[in-house]
Amino acid sequence: MEYLLDSDCSSDEEEELRNVIIAVVKRRRLMCAAALAICLEEEENHSRESSPRTIPTRKNWLEHVAQVGRRVFKKMYRLDLENFNRLLGYIRDEITTENVEMARRSSGSEVCAEVRLAMTLRYLAGGSMWWDIRLIFNISVNEFYSSVWRVVEAINNYEGFKVVFPIDDEEKLTEIEGVFRSKSSHGMITGCVGAIDGCLLWQKNPGIAVHNPNRYYCARKEKHALLLMAIVDADRRIIFYDISCTPSTHDSLAWDSTPLAQRFAAGDLCERFFIFGDSAFVCTRSMITPGNDTNFNYFLSELRVNSECAFGEMIRRWGILWRPLEMEFSRRADVIACCIRLHNFCVDRRLSIEAELMADEDEIEIQPGRRVRAPRVNRDGQIVENVQTNCTCITCIGSGRDRAVPDKSRRKELEAVVRNSGYCRPLPRR
Repeated sequence: MEYLLDSDCSSDEEEELRNVIIAVVKRRRLMCAAALAICLEEEENHSRESSPRTIPTRKNWLEHVAQVGRRVFKKMYRLDLENFNRLLGYIRDEITTENVEMARRSSGSEVCAEVRLAMTLRYLAGGSMWWDIRLIFNISVNEFYSSVWRVVEAINNYEGFKVVFPIDDEEKLTEIEGVFRSKSSHGMITGCVGAIDGCLLWQKNPGIAVHNPNRYYCARKEKHALLLMAIVDADRRIIFYDISCTPSTHDSLAWDSTPLAQRFAAGDLCERFFIFGDSAFVCTRSMITPGNDTNFNYFLSELRVNSECAFGEMIRRWGILWRPLEMEFSRRADVIACCIRLHNFCVDRRLSIEAELMADEDEIEIQPGRRVRAPRVNRDGQIVENVQTNCTCITCIGSGRDRAVPDKSRRKELEAVVRNSGYCRPLPRR
């Protein structure tokens, strides 16, 4: 550019000429870039017109069932084919594609009700979000999540899956009490209609979805969680649950804040019935907790352990609870409620938790040709036998609420029954 500049030009004229030349060069570069963009767009449009639209091919449901086989089917979806179809019959009308013609025009074919339910069960069973499920059914991300939330809502709204403690149905309470009594050694405990406990379910930090996310932080476990309070019957069926309290709330305070606990305190539960809880709860006429009599505590724990077993079975069956919940905070309680209803469905259908989850990787070879079940460990890698379901550290104990008034009279009556019977807890094995 220097040779274009006259040596006799003044410095101002030289600077002005230099700016003009730079502006011309920039303008030509912009024109070249625009021309190149137009050429690329025309080429892309030509390729679109010449190549036909790709329509996804949906996998036929019957072919999928035949391909995976009954054994793998049960491990994938946690239900056998018979009970899968039974569950589908309850909610088919709610999850069937309404406008089939529009679905066929937009994506080639509609997503059938069987695939919607299968995707949801696989997601709840621990499927890796959507990508592995998409490979099976060739479903878009939007369609996958739309189907999942549609099925979750249908299950939660189905009247047959309603979870209600039958406090006003004395006949039903008598039936529940009979099962508890039959499972108590020597029929020792009479009057029990439930076992209550709390369980922490891990979740991702809710962030800006809540006013104060620190309220959902459990200091003892150093994780964010949701507190699930539940009452179970002798068959480990959940007959009451509450997820309204934060994990920093003590179990007894979380229970006292529920409408059902208020009805218990008001004396609405029939006098001859009560529920069992652990030492975190306040002992009353309707809530019996462990005392100082070790023999009585043994017979109490025989029945109370059903609550911990119910939590363990539900979490073991629905693998989405193995890791922190990551979906929108507003949907997390719905997912837990859906897992509870599906757990009750499996209990009603007598589906064994071990039958569908006992896989080859659950066993280890200790000798050539001899395999045994691998030991169970917790999230920290420690071998455990029981699940610790309540948090009783000082940091996690709530305050500021009135607790139930202690009443140990009924517990003393039950302790006297055990003492007068002459039975005692088995001696520990050596």
